[in-house]
Amino acid sequence: MYQQNPVKIGAGIGVFGALFLLLTTILLFIVPQELMSSSASTAYIEAWSQPIMTVGGFVFSVGIPLACGVIAYYLTTREHTPGSVIIGFLIGGIVFIIGNAILGVAVTNLFVSGSGVERSLLGHLQNGLPHGMRLFVGGLLGVATALIVEEYF
Repeated sequence: MYQQNPVKIGAGIGVFGALFLLLTTILLFIVPQELMSSSASTAYIEAWSQPIMTVGGFVFSVGIPLACGVIAYYLTTREHTPGSVIIGFLIGGIVFIIGNAILGVAVTNLFVSGSGVERSLLGHLQNGLPHGMRLFVGGLLGVATALIVEEYF
């Protein structure tokens, strides 16, 4: 039978988050710069940049932390200890931050041109830190909710 491992689940969420961020970067930067003419690129950016940033921002600000909370709640109410679940989501946050930085450096150095584009690994680590923390805090809140429900309800 399949056993849920909090570390693998947390790392999987971290990888998913980094890949989702890569997808938004591809849609916002690589598609218009590499695959379109300059007039089509301008029209594409004007039409699609706001919806892509809105959906991407919602997924990172609300969707991923909420999913982490629900998954952490589920794992804590099953057979896993709160400590193992918290460690799993801490590792997931770290995986996201490092994966985001590596993908960010690769994509920006290979495909993205322009002023004000972050190209350093340290800069991408700093930019990914809030998202990685949201992943961890979502898991932490899920564990706390499971413990409160178990204790008082």
